[in-house]
Amino acid sequence: MIRFLLLLSFLTLSFFSFSQAFKIGEFQQTESFKKAPRKVINKIQVIGNKLTKEHIILRELTFHVGDTLSNDDLAENLTQSKKNILNTSLFNFAQLDVALIDSLHTVVLIQLTERWYIFPLPIFEIDDNNFNTWWKDKDFSRINYGMHLSHNNFRGRKEKLSITAKYGFTERYRTRYNIPYLNRKQKSGIRISFSYNRRDEISYNSFGNERLQYKDANQDALRNYSTNITYNYREKIFNSHSFSISYDYNSIVDSVRILNPDYLTNSKDKLKYFALTYQFTHDRRDSKNYPLKGRYFRASIRKTGLGIEDPIDLTNLNLEFKKYHPLSEKFFLAASLRALFTANNKQPHLLRNGLGYNSFSIRSYEYYVIDGHNIGLVKAQIKYQLVKPKIAHFGAISDKFGKFHYAFYIGIFSDAAYVEDQIGFPKNDLANQIQFGSGLGLDFVSYYDVVIRGEFSINKFGESGLFLHFVAPI
Repeated sequence: MIRFLLLLSFLTLSFFSFSQAFKIGEFQQTESFKKAPRKVINKIQVIGNKLTKEHIILRELTFHVGDTLSNDDLAENLTQSKKNILNTSLFNFAQLDVALIDSLHTVVLIQLTERWYIFPLPIFEIDDNNFNTWWKDKDFSRINYGMHLSHNNFRGRKEKLSITAKYGFTERYRTRYNIPYLNRKQKSGIRISFSYNRRDEISYNSFGNERLQYKDANQDALRNYSTNITYNYREKIFNSHSFSISYDYNSIVDSVRILNPDYLTNSKDKLKYFALTYQFTHDRRDSKNYPLKGRYFRASIRKTGLGIEDPIDLTNLNLEFKKYHPLSEKFFLAASLRALFTANNKQPHLLRNGLGYNSFSIRSYEYYVIDGHNIGLVKAQIKYQLVKPKIAHFGAISDKFGKFHYAFYIGIFSDAAYVEDQIGFPKNDLANQIQFGSGLGLDFVSYYDVVIRGEFSINKFGESGLFLHFVAPI
């Protein structure tokens, strides 16, 4: 139990990096505000942005100086703009108010509390499919440690610069620099990253819906060098496009090649490839961290293998849709649909798809993996606001940490998934049939994007258990 509490404390600390956890109140119209049916915005005044450049904040507004709006439209725009500002992950709190010059002309006041942007965070994490698969064996050799240094508002322009040095089960060195706005119109951005990864233990195949592991005590089982350049285009507030090109170099030891000749295809011990990816995202959620209202859609297509290096020819299409709807003041409905299609079944094991890896998973199947080529996943949940959002204070501590919000939600959920295995993975019994599970969950959400979920779930085989997760359920 002591080990568990220490581990949980470290994991919670590791999630303190980026906020906003619950429903955002709508702008309230006063009697003086209602005296004239329309308002002209004469000025926008921003207060509290000690580091963040003002144009970064103004970019998120759905109105401009000189606009003439009806009272209802202005109230709606103020509420939406507040959501947009908080979703930049630059501020812990934001308040938008209107000061009346007269019954017609107004000044919009934006009051902000900035986050702490520079994080020298210790890395203490589990290198497994999820926390629950690790907890089953409690293998402390699968722990990663190190240091992650990030500046999440570099130069006050929402730029993000990060450097990672990780050791333990996986050794990783990575640098990443994201510039969201390259020009004055603030529509184009670029992200550049480079990483080196090595592991002495890898999952070389699966059997009976469980991973098969290989560990080499004398040398690296897998080495990877990767670089990526991504161009982002965000013309409007809610729609964005990205185009990326990446290059990967992978090498494995002979033992892995012998155990699974298809790990890098055709008994190779090295694999080099380029990849092109296009992604479109439409995001109208009230919160990116723990949404209660809105919708989200993402579509991406990735072409791996451009005929320049090894002859890989793999195309993946990924679709994801999420919908969040408040049923009442305290009840909320959430649902999601995700699908992954593969154009070519012949692919290296390193790049194969599967359910149960990382975030692509079905609740109540935490201990399983289902390898396949085409995947469909549906999730639904109804939750109740057990403890309404509260704000707590820590006295003399800075507002960046001394004031925070938190809430609790309890809910019931049901998931269903289908994985199509077209080549026949060994004893992959859970593929090519519908899997489903349901259960009860308790969510704790707070600022700096902290989400801790405890769930009791049961699958279609009657297997049940208590599981712990650290991301929003949908």
